[in-house]
Parts: sequence; C-alpha cells; structure tokens
Amino acid sequence: MTEPRVPARVRHVASEDQARELAAALQRPGRDRPVVVISTPAGHDAPFVDPQRVLDDVAGLAEVVVIPTGDVSWAFSSGMPPDTQVYGGASRVYGTDLEWVHHPRRSPLHFAYSDDEDARVRERLVSDVMRFAVRAGIVGSARSAPDEAATDGKVLGVLGTRALISTDDGGQATVAEELVFPDVALARVLAPGMRVTGVLDPVRRLLDIRAMLPDVDALRRLVNATYRVGQVVLGRVEAVEHDAVRIALAPGVVVRVRRGEITGNDLDLLSDLFTRGEVVAARRIPAPLDGLALRLDDVDESEDEPVPAIALLDGGPPWLELLPPLTEPGPPPLRSGLPSAEPVEAPSSDDSPPTPADLFGSRPADPGPDRTRPERAEHPRPGGDSGAVPTPPGGQRAPTPGDVAAWHAGGHDTLPSPASPSSAASAETPPEPSGKATRDLSLSLDAAKAQVSALTKELLDDKVKRRQVELEVDRLLGRVGELTERLERSERRAEQQATALRKARQEAARLRRRLGDAGVEVPEDRYFVADEDQLRFEVLSEWARAIPAAEKAGRPLAEYTVGPRFLASLTDVEGVSRDRVVWTLVMVLTGLAPGMNGLQVHRLRTGAGGDDPARHRDDGAVCWRVSLQVNTPSARRLHYWKLPGGTYELSRVVLHDDVEP
Repeated sequence: MTEPRVPARVRHVASEDQARELAAALQRPGRDRPVVVISTPAGHDAPFVDPQRVLDDVAGLAEVVVIPTGDVSWAFSSGMPPDTQVYGGASRVYGTDLEWVHHPRRSPLHFAYSDDEDARVRERLVSDVMRFAVRAGIVGSARSAPDEAATDGKVLGVLGTRALISTDDGGQATVAEELVFPDVALARVLAPGMRVTGVLDPVRRLLDIRAMLPDVDALRRLVNATYRVGQVVLGRVEAVEHDAVRIALAPGVVVRVRRGEITGNDLDLLSDLFTRGEVVAARRIPAPLDGLALRLDDVDESEDEPVPAIALLDGGPPWLELLPPLTEPGPPPLRSGLPSAEPVEAPSSDDSPPTPADLFGSRPADPGPDRTRPERAEHPRPGGDSGAVPTPPGGQRAPTPGDVAAWHAGGHDTLPSPASPSSAASAETPPEPSGKATRDLSLSLDAAKAQVSALTKELLDDKVKRRQVELEVDRLLGRVGELTERLERSERRAEQQATALRKARQEAARLRRRLGDAGVEVPEDRYFVADEDQLRFEVLSEWARAIPAAEKAGRPLAEYTVGPRFLASLTDVEGVSRDRVVWTLVMVLTGLAPGMNGLQVHRLRTGAGGDDPARHRDDGAVCWRVSLQVNTPSARRLHYWKLPGGTYELSRVVLHDDVEP
C-alpha cells in the first residue's frame, strides 16, 4: 500500500470558502496526517513564524497551512468547535485523533508577537507534530519492517527536545523526545557518552530507541531494588485529588499518598500545597507484599538528604532533580498601572478552558458622548482597513486583536470565541454609588498588588530555571564542540589514509603493467578457478575483515545466489573497483546497507515516479537498488532481488540510467 502523499509546499488559504473547507477537513475522521495552521498577525501579510521552515522541520510528517487574520479567519473560526480557532498570529497543530475537538488544550495554542519568536514557536509546533505523529503511528518502530536491522551509536549531546547520536557506521542521527518517555525531558533520560540502539529512519535520520526502554514492571522492580524503606526519595506529582496526591517514582510507577500522610491540618487544601509536575521529596515507608508506600509529613523537619533518583537507562542521568529553594522576592517597586510581563504560554490541561465572558465579562455599554474627553477611535478591522468592528447578525461581534492580546496577557492558551455575547442591555444599568465604587477601586488595587507579587515570584522562578538551562546548554555546546573537533581530525586522518591506499594501488597497477610488458608472468590474485567460487571467497573474506569479532554472531551473511548475468556485469561495467562491489555486497547481506545514508538503498520501481509500483517477480521477490557511487557521472548501481524467505539473488552491476533489473 502506498503511503499518502504529504504536500511539499505550504498551502495558503485565500478565501472564505477555502477557510470553511479547511475547517470541515480538519474535523473529518480518518485524516492521514497532522495539520499545522499558522495565522498572520492583524495588519500583516505574512506570519511571524516561518511556515516553510516548519514544513522543512517536520520532514513530510504534516501539512502546513497559512491563514490570514480577517474575514477569512472568521469564516474558518465559524466552522470550528469552540476554543479550537486560530487567528491573530497564533498557531496550532491539529492531530488526526480529533481529541482536540472536545479537549482543545490537548492541541495547545502558540503565540508569536514578533519575528524574534519564530524559533521558539517553531520548535513547539514541530514538537506537537512529532507527538501527534507518534500517536498516529506515522513515525517509530510501529512502521518499521519486521527484519529492520538495529543501528547502534553514542550520544554526543542533548539540546532541548533532540539528542545528537553518532552512529557506529560513521553517520549521525537524532533521538526525538516524543519517541522516548512521555512527559520526561530528554536530558533526564540520555547523557553524553551513553550507548543507544534502535531502528533508524534513513529518510528523517530519526533513531527510535523505544525497544531499549524498560516497561513499567521493570521500572517498578528497579525502584523496589534501589530505594530502601526509610530513605527520602524524589517523586513527581502526577495528580492532585481532594484527599490524596499521586506521586510517580518512575514513569508509570505511581504511589497514591493519602491526606493523613501529607498534613495534619484539616484546613490545608492539597491543591494549594502541590502542583502537577513538581518534584517533591517523600519518605518510603513499609507496605504489604513488597509494595510501595510514601509519606511526606516528616520530610520537611528531617535532615535526611534525598537519595539520587533512578536512571531510566543504564549510564543515564537521574530522571528527577530537586530544584534549589528560591529566595523570596522583595516588594516590587511602585509603578503606575498594572505590571507588564513577558507572555508565558499556559500549561496544557484537560480542564475545560474558560469562556470569554469569564475573562472579559459583559461588554460595557456606551454611556453616550462625554464632552469632557476626546472621542475614541474605533478598533481597526483585523483585515487591515480601519472602521467599525464587523458585528454579525444577532448582536455578536468578532474579537479584535486587542481582545487576543488581552486574552493571552491573562495567561490563557485558547483564543476568545469569535462570537462574544452582546451586552447592549447593560446600557440601562444605573451608575453605582460613589462609596461602592471606592470600595471596588480599593479591592481592585489590592488585587493588582497581589498580581504584581505573584508575577514577580513567577519571573524569579523563570530566571532561575532559565539560568540552569543556559549553564547546561553551555556545557553541552562545549562538549559538542570538542567532539566535533575530534571527529574532524578523525575524518582528516581517514582521508589521508584513503589517499595513501589509493596511491599504493595505483603504483601496484603500474608495476604490474611494467612487469607484464617485460614478459614476466604476474600471478593473478585468485584462489579458485570458477568465477562464482572466487566471488564467494572474496565476500566471505571481506565479511571477516569488516565485521568485528564480537558482532559476527549477530551479523552473519545471509544466504544468496548469483544471478545468471551478475558475473558478466561485474566484469563488463568499468569505472568501479571490485573491492567496492564486494564491500557493498557484505553490507547488503548483513542488513547494514539500509541504515547507511551513502548507499541510498531503495526499491527499484517500474517507472521514474514515486508512486510507480516496485518491480517484483511471480515468486514474490522484490528488486532493490543500491548505490556503488554517488556524485559521479554515470554512477554505478547494484541491483539485487530479495526473496520472501530472506534469501538474496545478485542481479547486475549497472550504470545509473539502467533501470532494468
């Protein structure tokens, strides 16, 4: 079955009809790929997020669509479920499972306020695409062939949600955070120098290491063996209930801690004491049948230091770390008005998002012209021209860019609904007494002070975390630079050795010709009379040299036959050395060739199109094509058949333009 083709270009929605068609398509079950929708900011022709770079980063995993803010985005919003719209410079990824229809925050909204935020938002969009693609089975071992050869390598470093891997065959690959443990930062799983193994996607150079990850039962056994009763250990808050807190000692290994083992104060609200995702210290206590039990009420008064958290993989870092205590901030400086803070995207949650009325309230009525104040201009339309905000039938109006900014400044990750209720009836509300207005103003001032204090503490938290991340990034960048320099030195030495070997072979050939011209008989480098026997000897000898002794048991030569035209083509097609052909045969017969980017292994198709079927025979064999040379005129190729039972049949050595089996 041919995979669905993903558009190779960014799609631009230009009309209201196209916008409504897009909304309907996103909600249609059975969609093949996630869709990234990026909107332009009001008054701009292009988004702050580069859509082409997003398309390049997702490498064909998703479709990327750009929609302008204005009448087109309102038409799109009118066809979408509540709180799932995109406009005003926001971006969102729509997964294939349609969970976002009922739980919008599972498809988080990302805002960009300037071109400087392109990289930040683009990284989050790519992460969302990868998460949805893994869930849909588009990437990962679920789509790998059963006989796919494993690829081994070493971790060079971890940067954000990606780890750089140096594979043992001399290439490079990446490990995506979304293909490891859910909700665990990749830097808490992998560390520089670790050995990893997995299935390599040769197109996207993604290494899927999920086969080497321990399951929940293995992690539970590890926790039981590592943490002794009485020790203070680290856990992550997974859920906060009314009378209990669920704490994970490892991914999936969750312990329910009751209120009585947390606090003795009945007035304490557990939701005030704990936040989902925070790391806490707890003491392991006895539990029946070698189970796991914790208590937290004596940890703060104890001088016991928490033992290091377990590593999820051998040689990896502790999967949890307790952040150092933060110093309380001093009183914020006095300033007029409310504080302005950098926008921070709200964390994802399964709770229903607030409605626009919860945040904005009813629209205040127009009190009529006030001759003591200058007239205020109407908001410009999101489409660009100034004028009154369009009011749809029924007294509803579309949200303005100001609404979008106010909404997000409140810390919410959903957009206000394009249809906010009208409040024209409030025009008849009588003015409040001045005493009540004074009390309300005082309460508003207290609320503003509290908000200033909360934002100051949050900003300090962010600064501490950002500094820790910066130090870790600096360390990793230094390590990557060191490893890169070593790799470059190794590559230069390899090039020098290859040059010396080539010169030696050329000199040997010249000497052989001179001896032949002088009438001296030169013995041929043959050990068998029959050509096929000689070839099999050379393949076996190369396998013995190329495959390390410790790996020979896992990399045997597959059974193969020599096709009727192979030996003749090996002699007739000049321009490629016999040694290169023999080495390539060893890589094919040991299953290493598909993971080597330079060999460009792919099925031989009946035509030049990507949708043309692969060549196959009546016995079920499929023809494959592997590169013997690249970036060379008339580059040579090797054709071979792979039979259903795993046997290979060597077909021909051909020139690049020869596409016959």
